[in-house]
Amino acid sequence: MKHQNICGIINLNESINPTQPLTAHRPVAGLPFCGRYRLIDFPLSNLASAHVESIGIFMNNQYRSIYDHVRSGSDWDMDRTNGGLFFFSPEVYRTKPGMTNEDLTNYYNNLEFIEKSGADYVLVMGSRTLCNLDVRAILRHHLEQNAEITVVYKTVHRLAIDGRPMTCVVLGEDGKVRSIMPCSTCHDDQIAVNMEIYFMKCSLFAKLIRRFIAWNELYNLRDALHQAVTIVSTNGYEYTGYLKTIQSIKSYYDGNMDMLEESNLTALLGGNHRIQTKVKNEVPAFYGKNADVTDALIANGCVIKGKIVRSLLSRNVTVAKGAEVKGTILMEGCMIGEGAYLENVIMDKETRVAPGSQLIGSKEHPIVVEKKSKIHLGQ
Repeated sequence: MKHQNICGIINLNESINPTQPLTAHRPVAGLPFCGRYRLIDFPLSNLASAHVESIGIFMNNQYRSIYDHVRSGSDWDMDRTNGGLFFFSPEVYRTKPGMTNEDLTNYYNNLEFIEKSGADYVLVMGSRTLCNLDVRAILRHHLEQNAEITVVYKTVHRLAIDGRPMTCVVLGEDGKVRSIMPCSTCHDDQIAVNMEIYFMKCSLFAKLIRRFIAWNELYNLRDALHQAVTIVSTNGYEYTGYLKTIQSIKSYYDGNMDMLEESNLTALLGGNHRIQTKVKNEVPAFYGKNADVTDALIANGCVIKGKIVRSLLSRNVTVAKGAEVKGTILMEGCMIGEGAYLENVIMDKETRVAPGSQLIGSKEHPIVVEKKSKIHLGQ
């Protein structure tokens, strides 16, 4: 098969309210994951492993943390003379009441990115979907099926949807996509969950953007692509690997806790398509003589003198003697004082917990502590 060039679009214009307060000062794409990664690492790595030479990242208003993390893209081998990473900041073009920064005008005004990339095809994805994707396999499927658009989906049991505002792909007997609809309206036991990943020719993507701009009916890329599958011939590509869509605090908590199972950790982060992230050189974690660690992922730079059970700790976390941490996510730079007790908590960066303090949440409703908070005894 002739080598086909692919460019990528990572759409970060995603609603942030369901993951507040973790996204009060960062986009969803900037959320830490598994003690080491950020959510942006997953779409970047999926595209980079397919030797995609040009990637356009369409930002939302909170983009400082993304710039700081990604920079030149060297950790993904994207610091190139030809191609590389292109950042597109949000632009406001309000031609109708109610239009937002998610409108298609930003894509329309930057179609030159696709034209100059020299690519034949474009893959469009967001940052909420955690998966380890073989983009070249999607290309092969797309060509074999002679489709105009290929939509990536995963078949899951209806109960696994868990009430989140996700959409499903409605497939005909011929394997063609008929429509995309809310999962809440689908009552089958097995549902083809839409991963919001779309593959098509660059020329078709540009044509669709221009068409929807002319219609002036649809305001964001997601809705436009949902409509597009009903206009042109669309096939589905079934993804069978690990998948977690970050739609809420609970799904974020569950996704992290999933990584404590070796099968999930290997499926998402290992294999032939490894997930890359920004390299930080830290000293190894230090474990005191009274440290007690069971079923946990602990990053470099941590100092552990207390008890850790089924938890994930990012870099430079300190857990003092006599402290106990269970079912908890501690982000970079947190300090847990002597005798403190944490259970089912998500603690943002650089938070301090005073000696003897207690925080106890539940698996269904973990407690979220904002960045740089100070927790005192009795809170």
